[in-house]
Amino acid sequence: MPISLDVDKFLDILKPDRCPLCFLLQDYVHEHIKSLLEESVTDPVSRKALFQSRGFCRRHAWMGVQQGKHLGMSVIYASLLEKGLKELADGPKFWKKTSPKPCPICESEKKRDLSQIQQFAAAWEQSEKLRESFKTHGILCLNHLEKILQEKINATHRKSLYETGKKALEALLKELNEFLEKQDYHRSHESFGKERDAWIRVVRVISGERE
Repeated sequence: MPISLDVDKFLDILKPDRCPLCFLLQDYVHEHIKSLLEESVTDPVSRKALFQSRGFCRRHAWMGVQQGKHLGMSVIYASLLEKGLKELADGPKFWKKTSPKPCPICESEKKRDLSQIQQFAAAWEQSEKLRESFKTHGILCLNHLEKILQEKINATHRKSLYETGKKALEALLKELNEFLEKQDYHRSHESFGKERDAWIRVVRVISGERE
């Protein structure tokens, strides 16, 4: 199936301090949770999926809490607790059940992430504008760079993605090393420049965007 391209969605959010795919994925998950808690708490399909997974995973459950969706979370978790207590009373038959299914938000997040990886790979191959813009103010986290390089891209563009992505990460590492060197008392009198927050940006490219 041909991949639908929207190069502008990547161009519009390129920044030297964040991975565009991490940013888009976080935004998607945030909106997905918001939509579910506002509009789908009584939807039979959504409720069934949440019953089978015993609610959201810990990460996504607390994202719902952080969004302040008290009504939606209350409706879902009241039903889950009520159901859990009822099944608990059934004794060993319930306790020996297989593990719950994965969190539905996690499953949706994985699918969206794969879709965006494929879209970025196709956009990189087809858009010179994206390739040039990325050189001056783009960066990919290590995880997404590795995954995009595994996609089907012609050899020339795969090499350019590897070299450009590697260059951006190497520049960040250089800034982090500068930050570390200025922790030494011999250089403690020197003021910090753009390397001041390099340690935070490195966390982003290794562990992903902040929730």
